[in-house]
Amino acid sequence: MGERGWIIAINVVLLVSAEGGDSPSAESRYKWTTLDWLAGLNISHELHNVTTADGYQLQLQRLPRPGGRSVLLVHGLLGSSLGWVCLGPEKSLAFQLQRRGYDVWLANLRGVAPFGRRHTELTDVMAEFWRFSFHEQGAYDLPAIIDHMAEVTRGEPGADASGDGNDQVSEQQQRQVLLIGHSQAFNAFLVLCSMHPRFNQRIQLIQAMAPLARLHRQVRFDSTQVRRLMKFVKKRQKASQFEIFPPSYLRKFCKSKQEVCEYYTKHFVGSAQSNKKLLEPFNYEHLVQGGSSREIKHLQQIWKSGDFIAYDYGPVENMQVYHSVEALDYNISQIEVPIILYFGETDAIATPEGVHGIYARMVRSVKSVRRIESAKFNHLDFLISGDVKTLVNDKLIGQMEQFIEGRLPYVIE
Repeated sequence: MGERGWIIAINVVLLVSAEGGDSPSAESRYKWTTLDWLAGLNISHELHNVTTADGYQLQLQRLPRPGGRSVLLVHGLLGSSLGWVCLGPEKSLAFQLQRRGYDVWLANLRGVAPFGRRHTELTDVMAEFWRFSFHEQGAYDLPAIIDHMAEVTRGEPGADASGDGNDQVSEQQQRQVLLIGHSQAFNAFLVLCSMHPRFNQRIQLIQAMAPLARLHRQVRFDSTQVRRLMKFVKKRQKASQFEIFPPSYLRKFCKSKQEVCEYYTKHFVGSAQSNKKLLEPFNYEHLVQGGSSREIKHLQQIWKSGDFIAYDYGPVENMQVYHSVEALDYNISQIEVPIILYFGETDAIATPEGVHGIYARMVRSVKSVRRIESAKFNHLDFLISGDVKTLVNDKLIGQMEQFIEGRLPYVIE
């Protein structure tokens, strides 16, 4: 057992009868966690608990296909693994990948309720537990998760080769990961490969949906909205409420103050594919939740400075942490992992301009930039749009399989 990872791998073969009783209402499903969805759909799965080098204990869910290519799905800012399953078996990416023969792993990074709330020494009511941003997620969470995946899959017997993700994978390919991330997951990936260069060989491909990076002059909200957000964050800090949005917080808020919720959603997330469903993500108790004040502050620093840097503590503490008066500058120009980027036309934070800015800075690694074919498509539509299967998932799987076969066209949209 590797020193970074401990495992309680539970082969869960659920005995829920698909035919017994009434199917759950949409209202009750809004309260479901990832495990509720897997149980409700009678999906065979495994649970893996991984401990990071700095003591956070994270639960991963696996839809196992021994011998298949490993795909790791990583949620973004204020997200969780729920985003990959909450549209059910026909539309959710996790289930589509499983049906095509991939060995699917669902990450839950630190702070996620309820799967990222444990620590070897801290509890989630302590301020110190919440002192993290995407830096720690990339420097600690992703290395522990990917190393654990390799440890589990190493030596597993190969399954039948019936599926596009399961074409007799070699031992070297079995140690590699196909990574798919949403939003801030791309930031964590950049930190991972900058601080741990060995993962440039461990990740075969990353597909980044609505990726964030520099943000400066590349978003569709202004300083007024940012100041209001930071005022809210500081207010919660003063009240010793270290989690920005506890589960169901946004659901209750958007029901009681719908106009205010619509205003901020349009400014920070963007106009939805269907504005009648603009607030649909907030109906789910565990879909948009969590987040630390440092996470928000770190993104504000990047938005303000235009530099993709580590969290800036100020000159004195920077010297203690980084041995420099300035925050660490990530060397993303050395990242070698092939990258495919996806953007939505009306995304307010991962704007078309911002995504093309990532391409311009990482032109050596970016193999394709794809626009979602919809006049309106915002930051959260990547997870909950009614057309996500055809607009996003099918295209993403097709691009990935073309890449694996060595025939991915170079397209910049």
